[in-house]
Amino acid sequence: SYIDCLWYRQATASSPKRQRALPTGGVDVVFNLGDGAMRVFADASDCVGQSFEGAVMHGAHSHYFVLDAPRSDVHVVGVHFRPGGAALLGLHGDELTDKHAALADVWGREALLVRESLSEARTVRARFEMLERALLQRLQESRLVHPAVSFAVRRMHADPAAVRVATLQAETGYGPRRFHALFKEHIGLAPKLFSRVLRMRALIESIAWGTHVDWADLAAQYGYYDQAHLTHDFREFTGVTPAEYRPVSPQSTLHMEIGD
Repeated sequence: SYIDCLWYRQATASSPKRQRALPTGGVDVVFNLGDGAMRVFADASDCVGQSFEGAVMHGAHSHYFVLDAPRSDVHVVGVHFRPGGAALLGLHGDELTDKHAALADVWGREALLVRESLSEARTVRARFEMLERALLQRLQESRLVHPAVSFAVRRMHADPAAVRVATLQAETGYGPRRFHALFKEHIGLAPKLFSRVLRMRALIESIAWGTHVDWADLAAQYGYYDQAHLTHDFREFTGVTPAEYRPVSPQSTLHMEIGD
């Protein structure tokens, strides 16, 4: 399956703050059912950003990006795709790498029709069922992820701390250059970078927030040379050091609020 999960959020815009969205290795689509545009920024230093009406696609990222604070009440439905999910949108993974784009640019009028149907649905379940139908219809028109890439992604997910890209590449039977090109085309990230993103994601999701964190021990568990190596990667992907990192909530460890 290309779909990891569907999600829904409705909330008031009280005390809004911008958020860092950390890289996951996958692609996301968010339908805005409320008023106003959705704004995203390349990083915390970006003062211009991009605005999107209707629905926005977030490609596989090699670093965090910033979601603007909502200007009105939040009412959104989202899809988080597994790696390779860009195919379901009608794109190669590398067409969206480190980018955001309007879904209407790819789906045309269908993107508007899906958003209208989501807005008219009366329940969350009805919205999910309608979105699943729209995506299943797209599945019939999508190309499959290359078997060598699917194999490598499964192995990386199974043990992100120990996997070695060179070993996986050799097991696929493809040479390094061809394997790299196939992987980047379908996933949007180079295999070694994708493996590093998965490792950092797994590490963050393993932490019991609110308790003492032994970063040196985590570094050893997840195959980093030492704590300095972990801190380097942590800052690269999140924009902060491990000591500075605070998730939005224990359930949203891959998002963090940006203070005033």
